[in-house]
Amino acid sequence: MLVKILGFGSSWWARFGRDPHDRYCYTRHAAYFNSAGVRCGNEVRGHWILSGLIRFNGVGDFNPQFPSRSVGKTFECTDLAFARGGNRLLFVRKAAPCARPDCYLIAVSSDRCGSFNFHQPGWKSESVMPIAVSCLGDKQEAILLMKPLGYVRSSLGIWQLKAAVDVPHCASLELLEEQMLN
Repeated sequence: MLVKILGFGSSWWARFGRDPHDRYCYTRHAAYFNSAGVRCGNEVRGHWILSGLIRFNGVGDFNPQFPSRSVGKTFECTDLAFARGGNRLLFVRKAAPCARPDCYLIAVSSDRCGSFNFHQPGWKSESVMPIAVSCLGDKQEAILLMKPLGYVRSSLGIWQLKAAVDVPHCASLELLEEQMLN
């Protein structure tokens, strides 16, 4: 599956190789994880109502020092799987720049998009696959795999993923106007 990254969740952590004498312990034999999280004081924590994460291995084409450099890039990924009590998506390697993504990785939060009712049927279209959802009080964040024209519903309205006509493989999450809903 080809996934273009439009945004990450706010929770990051790493797991390094187990052998401290291995010179690749902190690079090639490391793994980097991202998930949905909410700020609690000075920390970001995963108050998951749906647990899940995305993973980059140290041997892949991801620089953990500059994760934002991966935004806008398309990666070859495994299929979304459920393992160890949560959703898992492995980003294997960057795809060719001309590769057409199958879906987009996007993070939505109550700060930017309004509050979500994740327990209500219809909060998302069928094509949207949630990877992780965190909630604490009125703070919410979700990491989603979306296809163009997929949508999520918040207190502000419907947010739809629209692919740009004039720029190949470019997409953005846009708030639909009221008259477009009818």
